[in-house]
Amino acid sequence: MPSKVQIYAQLAEDTGRQIMKDYENWTAFLRTSARLYKYPYADQLMIYAQRPDATACASYDLWNNTMHRYVKRDSKGIALLRANGDNAYLTYVFDVSDTGTRRNSRPVVLMEMYPEHTEPVMSALEDRYGVSGDKSFEDQILDISRLLAEEYWEVHNGEIFDIVEGSVLEGYDVLSIKNSFLQAVSVSTAYAIYSRLTGDPDGYFDQEDFRDVFDFRTSGTTFALGTAVSMLSEELFPKIDAGTSA
Repeated sequence: MPSKVQIYAQLAEDTGRQIMKDYENWTAFLRTSARLYKYPYADQLMIYAQRPDATACASYDLWNNTMHRYVKRDSKGIALLRANGDNAYLTYVFDVSDTGTRRNSRPVVLMEMYPEHTEPVMSALEDRYGVSGDKSFEDQILDISRLLAEEYWEVHNGEIFDIVEGSVLEGYDVLSIKNSFLQAVSVSTAYAIYSRLTGDPDGYFDQEDFRDVFDFRTSGTTFALGTAVSMLSEELFPKIDAGTSA
């Protein structure tokens, strides 16, 4: 009989394959991951597999001791896989919807962007990344996502080349692998950002924009793509959040 760790490890593997089935599955994952941008890709995948509607997750102790919120009775924790050397184990987090307030509870503030935020956010992003927002906010986000994808590639391309065996990418030359990665990462990062900041992220893209994403269907390449998008989102969201709070 498989252990709990084995069951959840299989869930992660199955979900990794599921999100790579098509545009709808991948973008559904991106919408969840955007709400959980502080978590690494592996945790985002586990949360998506169990609670795709989660909005803000934290450990029992953080909810109780830091946020002074209680976890409701019978709430089911969201399992996350952890490793300590050769030993794998589970930890659990709970979504804000699993919690209730006390008299001294701290508010859970989720990032929101209103029209009056657009100009200060665009200005802050231009100052930080040197990317103009002359055309539109959406174009600026896409251009910055591409810039960050290129920077990520320069650091991590050796790791990408090491895992292309068995994937569609194996038949590509070096430049084609690079271009496929940059397109997949930049469009996915931009979609994740749009999903938090616009009402209709699908209105800015079509399925053809995501064609390169599905070169990354093996477990290793999916993990590499998901990790890159997660790290770029974690870079961008705080800069945008700071602009909305200015």
